[in-house]
Amino acid sequence: MELRSLNLNLLLHLDALLSQRSVSGAAEKLELSQPTVSSALARLRRHFGDPLLVRQGNGYELTPLAVNLRPLVSDAIAGNKRVFMSQAEFDPLAAHREFTVLASDFWLEVMGPATSRLLSEQAPSASIRFELPRDFQLEAPMEGLRNVDGALAPRGALHGPPRLELLSTEWRCVVGADNPRVGDVLDLDTLAALPWAVFADRSSTADHFTSIVMRQVRLSGLTPRVEVFAGTFSAVPAFVRGTDRVAVVHRSLAEHAARTMGLRVFTPPFPTNPLELAFWWHPHHGHDRGHQWLRKLLRTAAEHVATEEPGFELL
Repeated sequence: MELRSLNLNLLLHLDALLSQRSVSGAAEKLELSQPTVSSALARLRRHFGDPLLVRQGNGYELTPLAVNLRPLVSDAIAGNKRVFMSQAEFDPLAAHREFTVLASDFWLEVMGPATSRLLSEQAPSASIRFELPRDFQLEAPMEGLRNVDGALAPRGALHGPPRLELLSTEWRCVVGADNPRVGDVLDLDTLAALPWAVFADRSSTADHFTSIVMRQVRLSGLTPRVEVFAGTFSAVPAFVRGTDRVAVVHRSLAEHAARTMGLRVFTPPFPTNPLELAFWWHPHHGHDRGHQWLRKLLRTAAEHVATEEPGFELL
């Protein structure tokens, strides 16, 4: 196959076309004109002998070949980035690199402040972009982590990628200060009778993080009657205040809610395993000097959290 006539820009065009599934969307993503992208699509179609995009109704769908090309293109672009960003050594004081880390709102609040302070001290010209994880990035992490530097997520939420263990915390039950159905002790019978507020992700079906503790709830014979599904972790206690609901949240969030909302906090009346946070990444980052530095930065940030924030222990 003749490759000398192809270039990296054409690979970027292909990636944008496959991800956006339209010439206009790809042009907007690449900040190029539509005729330029149309010309690239025509060239790609000639090269592959395949239309790649076919019209379906008001939009376009990927051909079978295009579907197969998507992960290959992502890997190729990631590989090119690693090639051209590679350095014999990584100097954080001189680096202008941007790292992308996936994190839920709760773990961003836990790890973000310490991480940002350390970044300012150690790599003042670098930056970290924190993004909320998308469902597919957690359901298929070997695919979802290809184009980011990693994810802050609990053990049990991801399977397969390498990880760096960071922090551990316990679970607590929270109820409103004036909840008339809860006395001085929260037992299993009372817990079973109360309505619940829980975290639910965007899919409302695959509840990756809450399921870690909810599995333990169900193993205790409880089938919670959920009244409220909250879209973020940190919002859950607010849906307990002033109601007869109960929620199971991380210890630090429970104690914060007790201080700021007057909620009452109880140790769960059923066995629970600690919630353990880890940093996960795609294996292709393993020998990247900059990524190795990022992992050390996150480990140091976790040490700060364990020292400064109640309810957390270093793993």
